[in-house]
Amino acid sequence: FLATLAHELRNPLAPMRNALQILKMRGGDKAGIEQVRGMMERQLAQMVRLIDDLLDVSRITRGKLALRKERIGLAAVVSDAVDTARPHIEAAGHQLTVELPAEPVYLDADPVRLAQVLSNLLNNAAKYTERGGTIGVVAERRNGEVEVRVRDTGIGIPAESLPSIFEMFSQVDRSLEKSHGGLGIGLTLVKRLTEMHGGSVEAKSEGVGKGSEFILRLP
Repeated sequence: FLATLAHELRNPLAPMRNALQILKMRGGDKAGIEQVRGMMERQLAQMVRLIDDLLDVSRITRGKLALRKERIGLAAVVSDAVDTARPHIEAAGHQLTVELPAEPVYLDADPVRLAQVLSNLLNNAAKYTERGGTIGVVAERRNGEVEVRVRDTGIGIPAESLPSIFEMFSQVDRSLEKSHGGLGIGLTLVKRLTEMHGGSVEAKSEGVGKGSEFILRLP
């Protein structure tokens, strides 16, 4: 894990270092400087996300993460999650559809953490779906709960990996992940935060190349 962590944290540093050299050379080239600045912001955001995930896992493991629950609408949480994940979805050329119940659904939940759960699932879907794929979010009431399904047409999950997909540092076979990498803690955060809300999460897939579906159930 430490080797993977070092690799993932170092990845953004090389382009950022190169960008600083370009800034020194370009001088008054405003258009070029703006392009380089945008690239540095994206790489920095990637590093921040990795470190935030590590800190969150640490807090949850030590029982130091407290939820700030309030009465919130499901639609607002889904909207926040989609806004967070949209840059990744659009950059990959995916089509996103969202279907919510006609009547408002309210939850007793931490809006920031619940949006984090959904955006993690959407980012995963974008990451592991070939360019131009389809991602769908479908929510509905079912047996006194709200069920939120995040589906994609991506690389899928091998049957042998499904039982351990939410475990810490668990990753799908590298040969399937191709160049995507990752620390293997995103889905652990999804599971832990969902359970802290009194809910559950389940992963389904018909196999490699057949997409994935993650089902959140919340009271």
